[in-house]
Amino acid sequence: MRRALIATARLYLRAMAKGDLALFRDLYTDAATMRHIGRPVSPEWARASFRATLEAAREPHGPRFFVIVERRRRVIGLCSVQAVAQHERSVEIGIMLRPDARRRQYATEALSALTAMALRTLPIDTVWAQYRTANRGAARLFDALGFSEIEGWRPRGARPRLCVRIVRRPGLRSNQPKGAVPMSNVIGFLENAGRDAALRHASREQLLQAMQREEIEPAIRAAMLQPERMAIDGLQGGRDTMYCVNRSTPPPKPMKAPAKKAPAKAPPKKAPPKKK
Repeated sequence: MRRALIATARLYLRAMAKGDLALFRDLYTDAATMRHIGRPVSPEWARASFRATLEAAREPHGPRFFVIVERRRRVIGLCSVQAVAQHERSVEIGIMLRPDARRRQYATEALSALTAMALRTLPIDTVWAQYRTANRGAARLFDALGFSEIEGWRPRGARPRLCVRIVRRPGLRSNQPKGAVPMSNVIGFLENAGRDAALRHASREQLLQAMQREEIEPAIRAAMLQPERMAIDGLQGGRDTMYCVNRSTPPPKPMKAPAKKAPAKAPPKKAPPKKK
């Protein structure tokens, strides 16, 4: 299996590999990072959990951890897509950042791209996240991403007394949250962006805020902010896959030999002049 790569304006997300033990251990043993997640673990527990996570990732719909890397190659954190709940057609996502990478909108950028990719490539209709009520940073993050609370809906795996926020596939009719926005809002936003010089030269954060005001769905919002068009293509029905598989390449077809040219005919010889 080849490493998957998701690109955003400032980040790369690649599949976690054996060489990422130090990052995994540093995050899960750090008390400040684990403050709203649980008790920090011992280095020994982190190593064992790291090995188990890599092993589980080999399952077809097992959890996937992605290393978040700045464009200048600095590793700044992890984000994850947990195992697919096939009966609910849903999946949980999460993120952990190093302390020096926080408060820079990296979490919004990484999870926005990951959410769009998960909805586009996995057999799911819903992406959800859970966090402690006291974690105001997480509440602001999922507000920015457009995740909402659905009364009476709690997926299997959600822990008691934690906030659960969800987002559903764009265009999903059944069980769609109230207030879903039609595609005309997206078209209207794009037309306004073409006319408004401030929007044409806006930063990523300003564009995100403008799309939030228009109530554009998070997966569409994330796709529109991507520098590449693959996310938009996926929402239109593309069949890209999140996790790449090495496939043997068939040998190239032999090239046809160029057509041979017929030899040029020699000009007819003139008869020698008759002697008088």
